[in-house]
Order: sequence, then structure tokens, then C-alpha cells
Amino acid sequence: MRRISTRATCAKWLGLFFLAFGLMLGSSAQALTISGVTIGPAGSNTADNAVNGGSASNNTSATSIITPGGTVVDSVGASVGAQGRYASNLWADASLTGVNAVTNNSYNLSLSVSADPGTFYDITIDSLFQGVLVRTDDSYYGESEASVSAVTVSINGTVSVPHSTSAQLLALGYYDATQVFSESGSSSLTGLTGTTTLDFVVNWTSSADNTEDDEAAVLLGLDEAGGSVGGVSAGEYGNLPSARDLNGDGHFITVGATVTAIPEPGTLVLLGMGLAGLAAHRRRS
Repeated sequence: MRRISTRATCAKWLGLFFLAFGLMLGSSAQALTISGVTIGPAGSNTADNAVNGGSASNNTSATSIITPGGTVVDSVGASVGAQGRYASNLWADASLTGVNAVTNNSYNLSLSVSADPGTFYDITIDSLFQGVLVRTDDSYYGESEASVSAVTVSINGTVSVPHSTSAQLLALGYYDATQVFSESGSSSLTGLTGTTTLDFVVNWTSSADNTEDDEAAVLLGLDEAGGSVGGVSAGEYGNLPSARDLNGDGHFITVGATVTAIPEPGTLVLLGMGLAGLAAHRRRS
């Protein structure tokens, strides 16, 4: 009788343990998180500096976090995202005779994606680069041109996220002209678990040449209107021949993380073992 009682007691406590453990697992929510989003100009960014001996000092750049990430409870298909934006403006005005302004645009974006143990996820990375090249005729014999180079996007030191086009150019000419451009690229990382840290470095060059006295500008989301240089018509969104939302121009990186698999439902097994243990205890008591 004593042996049966001991076995029953062991079965009871073992059953209670598995029952409590199963309930604990069943009540704990797994999570997928994007955090630590930071963005800022890189050391090689010259878009805020004077160019051509200081004759064009109002070239500007700005970075911003549009979507800061967040956390979602794990379920297959659940997703969370983050987005950063770099904007800049480059101009060469007719009053700055003989300027061929070339600036390097460069910025960094960093973030971390993390998931609880047993959760798997995929990451998508989308790159969007769009803006306007402008030429404004304000000299009878003048001409000008504007251009942007190809964009390179490096992730953790490796060049990736190829774009659909390599570069844009508004050719040297005499008359008013605008050229809208938009190019995009995407990449993905699959089958990830734990924590993944992504460090992006983005680079391209902008050029505005008015060496022949007309105005030129590369508009990437910033406006000169109301700034320290008034009347630079090539550098103002309000002077474009068709309305354009400046908030949609610049370079954007969008990162999305999606849950693809969650831990196996071992909770039911543990609950079953717990109930079996309690049943054995009742039979022997």
C-alpha cells in the first residue's frame, strides 16, 4: 500500500508540474520586434557643404524616421515595418556664374529585428529613389544641365538592393525643362530567427551645372522657398510646371519583417501529460 501511495503521490506532483508548465507556455505570447531605428548623414555626405569655393552654400540635406518599427504578437503572416527617408536639394543659380556643383549624398540607417525562441521570420527591404531634375532658362545664350548618379545600397558592408535603372540625366540645353525620375530595388532575407541587425549605407552623387549661366537643380524632397536664397526658381517645388508633393521625393528605405513559423504546439502534449498524471493519481488514491 505504501508503494502505491508513493507512486500516486509522484504521479500527482508530476501531473501538476506538467499542467502548470503547459498553462504557462499557453499563456506566454511570442513576439516579433523591429527596434533601435536610427538614421543620419554619413561622414562622406557633402550635401550640406559649400561647393565650388563656397559659391553655392545653400545645398541642404535632411534625414527622418517615418515609421519607427514596433512589436507584433507571433502568428504566421503577422508583420511589422520601419521606414527612413533622406532628402536633399542641390542648385546652381544664374547669379552664381560658372558653377558646376557636385555633391555626394550619403547616409546611414540601422535597426534590429528580433523574435522569441522558436519563431522564424523573413525580412523584405525596399529602396525607392525619386525626385526631379530642373533646368530654368534665364539667360539668352545660357544653358545648363542636372543629373544624379546610380544609387548604391550596402547592407552590413555588402552592396545589395539593385535598382531598376542606373542613373538619370537632364542633358545640357537652353530652355526650361523638368525630368521626373523614379527607380526602385528590393531584396529579401529568409529563414531568420533570433536577432538580426541591419546597417545600411546609401550613396549617390548629384550634379547641377550652370557654367553657361542658366539655372539647374536636383530636387530630392527639400524646397528653397522661404529660405536664405530667394528667387532660385530652379530650386523651388512651387515653380514646377506641374504640382508635385515634395514629401514623396528623396531616398526611402522600407524594412518589413514577417512571421513565417511559430513554435510547435507542445503545450497540448504537456497538458495531456499533466491530465494523465492527475488521472493516475485519482485511480490510486
